[in-house]
Amino acid sequence: MSLVQVENAEGVLEDYELRSFSWTLNEETGVAVATFNSPKNMNSLTQNLRWELFVILEHAARDEDVRVLVWTGEGRAFCAGADLAGSSEVHLPRHLMKAMHARKFSPGADLVLMKETLAFWDFPKVSIAAVNGLAVGGGANIALFWHDMVVCSTAARFKYPFAQLGLTPELGSSKLMPLHVGLARTKEIMFVGGWFGAARALELGLCNKVVEPGELMGAALALAEKVAEQNPEAIRLSKQVLNHHFRVQLEQVLQEEQDVIVQSVKIHHGDIKQLMGGGVSKL
Repeated sequence: MSLVQVENAEGVLEDYELRSFSWTLNEETGVAVATFNSPKNMNSLTQNLRWELFVILEHAARDEDVRVLVWTGEGRAFCAGADLAGSSEVHLPRHLMKAMHARKFSPGADLVLMKETLAFWDFPKVSIAAVNGLAVGGGANIALFWHDMVVCSTAARFKYPFAQLGLTPELGSSKLMPLHVGLARTKEIMFVGGWFGAARALELGLCNKVVEPGELMGAALALAEKVAEQNPEAIRLSKQVLNHHFRVQLEQVLQEEQDVIVQSVKIHHGDIKQLMGGGVSKL
């Protein structure tokens, strides 16, 4: 069972069993693993998955036994991006959704996952992506830009199909991709939209290490354990100061991305709701 805890409106912690993720914690090392666990839809960004992202971040930030958090995927994909099926089902009880919403820790009604992106950048502990397979669109951005370090399997493949779909960059990638790879190569990735593999990601400076599939979790956990052995307060403060200069610009970047992607959707798709993954539940 993947039990975590969610704070209700009275400040009491309640057990909640994750559906879109599995969760493990090695209390000896302080390393937790959150696994995207919807392989049938290639771990796409359903409404339930988006809520559970916030649940996991809150739980991990609160739990003193968690020192480093590793994210990976079950099946062929790390994350396939937008939920094209538009599933609106959310398993988190409504009273807990309301409590999280009141804490401003819930999905927003936007196309660029602004609140999720900022929540990952504000997460006070180290987050490591162990990219096991396909990462497409928003899923590629999650894999490459939401975490402090990235370890890729040789089976990892990335694609930005935005131009083909009549969409524009999101999740902060209009700022973060050029920061990593330069503007010209960013435009090639975004405008052409072809697949590129883990070796190319390493060459571009988008990941820290590439290993064979059977070695992925071992490599990611070994890296996580090295970080977990360090002084946790020094790690927290170091992450804070390293992220700060980029974080202060992210809200403006994300708002600009939202404004532009709405224009794109209206031109090419007409109905924004078709791309909202079923919409955020009204609270």
